[in-house]
Amino acid sequence: MLAAPLTALLLLGQVARATPQQDLDLASRPDLPERNRMEAFDRLVAGGSTDISLIAQVASNENADTRERWVAIRVLGKVGGDRPRSLLVALLEDPQPAIRAAATQALGDVADARVSGAVALRLQDPAIIVRAAAAEALGKIGDADTVAALAQALLSRDNWYRGSSLWVRRHYVDSLGQIGSRKAIPTLLRCLDDADPQVVAGALGAFEAVAGFSYAEGRDSERQREAWRRWGQAQL
Repeated sequence: MLAAPLTALLLLGQVARATPQQDLDLASRPDLPERNRMEAFDRLVAGGSTDISLIAQVASNENADTRERWVAIRVLGKVGGDRPRSLLVALLEDPQPAIRAAATQALGDVADARVSGAVALRLQDPAIIVRAAAAEALGKIGDADTVAALAQALLSRDNWYRGSSLWVRRHYVDSLGQIGSRKAIPTLLRCLDDADPQVVAGALGAFEAVAGFSYAEGRDSERQREAWRRWGQAQL
């Protein structure tokens, strides 16, 4: 951690340029205002190609502070490139759920279809925060070949608890909408009759994204469902 006087000088702009290590510390401190943390984060991203060795070292060090690792990992996603992409894929196997989630989110920022298979595997992660991160990342990547994995995740018993649908299932539906592939239509049709109202609501939005138009005007939720059911079945 930075010494308090140095931190104060950095925040006041009285130190010309923080080092990458100092910026990692600043960006990972929850006690600082968000503006200051984001300024440090943006400096790390801007210098990422130069400071990549330090950032990669912190990201992969299991003994480093978890918050600093999280920041370093998200920086790698913004910087992109072959080395960051390879390191992020390796970090998908990290023992800490928070780190796996950060690596998954960062790969979503990379938005490279070459990693979509590795990200899709995280839909089966034991930690729900990682599964949610995987869904969001797949939506950003936009690879239609991952529609089947998202559909399977929607049905998985891991995403139900004592008969109740878990919040992560809405993330899967939203990601199907982001991907925007008509391959998702059979799954979205099933979602229209899901027991979870959030999944149903997500399906309505996903249908709009896939079709490129809306049935919302002048229709309540039930009538929208009927309209999309007719449209979806016609596409099949």
